[in-house]
Amino acid sequence: MKRLGIVCIIVAVGAGTLLVAGCGTDEAAVRAIVQEELAKDHAASVETMKQLQKFGFGGALEKEWSHSQGVRAGNFIFVSGQQPYDTNLDDKGMPLTDLETGRNFAQQLRTALENVQKVLANYGASTNDVVMLQGFIDEKAGKNAADFGDAAKVIQEFFPNGQQSMTFISVDNLFGPEQLIEVNAIAFKPE
Repeated sequence: MKRLGIVCIIVAVGAGTLLVAGCGTDEAAVRAIVQEELAKDHAASVETMKQLQKFGFGGALEKEWSHSQGVRAGNFIFVSGQQPYDTNLDDKGMPLTDLETGRNFAQQLRTALENVQKVLANYGASTNDVVMLQGFIDEKAGKNAADFGDAAKVIQEFFPNGQQSMTFISVDNLFGPEQLIEVNAIAFKPE
């Protein structure tokens, strides 16, 4: 994306300089040069997008459900729905500690956002690079009931600059029987 802007500026300045200098640069020739540079930049972007970088914690559910926790495509990082699960796994790929059962909404939200951070860190990114945060909330999961009293404070801990767009949606029945929250994210991190 940066390259495209630089190419356009160089072409525009070059064309402007030639026109001002009285060289009589043909507008069609300038357009052809710009189109050629744009086509090269587009081809480079497509090639970058083909080189997906996938990341997982090595969990059993990743294999069972055939997914990655994060995928980098060019400058974008897509973080899969992060649940309030321990990413420290046993030899079978199962969480060592139950971080969901009996935990309140703020505790589960914190764990889910910590997992988002771990995925982003794998790509050299942080929550400052997140452009979209989306949460799915089951307000009455099992014995739990979502109490949003500390939720804003937890969000501010992880996103102190508040630069991301954000949507939280109420749903019924997330994956775990007492799971109150699942969070996914999209980040933009130029390489």
